[in-house]
Amino acid sequence: MAYVLVMGGLALSVSFTLGWALWRLGRAALGWLGGGPAAGKSKVKPRARKPAARKPAASKAATPRKTSTRQSAKTPSEPWALTRWLAARHSLLPLASLALMLYALGRVVVFGLQHRPVEAPASFPQVVDVVGWTAAALLGLALLSLLARWRCRD
Repeated sequence: MAYVLVMGGLALSVSFTLGWALWRLGRAALGWLGGGPAAGKSKVKPRARKPAARKPAASKAATPRKTSTRQSAKTPSEPWALTRWLAARHSLLPLASLALMLYALGRVVVFGLQHRPVEAPASFPQVVDVVGWTAAALLGLALLSLLARWRCRD
């Protein structure tokens, strides 16, 4: 009975997560096609460039010219489209934390199944490993998203 409850809860969690991801992808696709709300449009705008301050012309005439190998400080370039796209993904961190919780719950279940002889599928630990790798990838993308938000801040 406990096995049915645990596996049912895990199946419900995975179904909810996949359904949520499909719903978000559907909203984004409608936004991209222009038929629905603007869910696919980025709310993050690139930083505005500030013009460099110039010295008056009178000071140039008074001092002799020196050749220098150093370049003047460059203004930061506009963020790439991929960076802006990653900065607009605010749902990666909650999705990564949900996957991490699912992985932790799955590891507890695997530990329990190893210490109690139950007729459980032999592939369940492999499924938990896949959930773990997915959680790690999502956490990496969430970190990149946070860095992209920092890069695209105003």
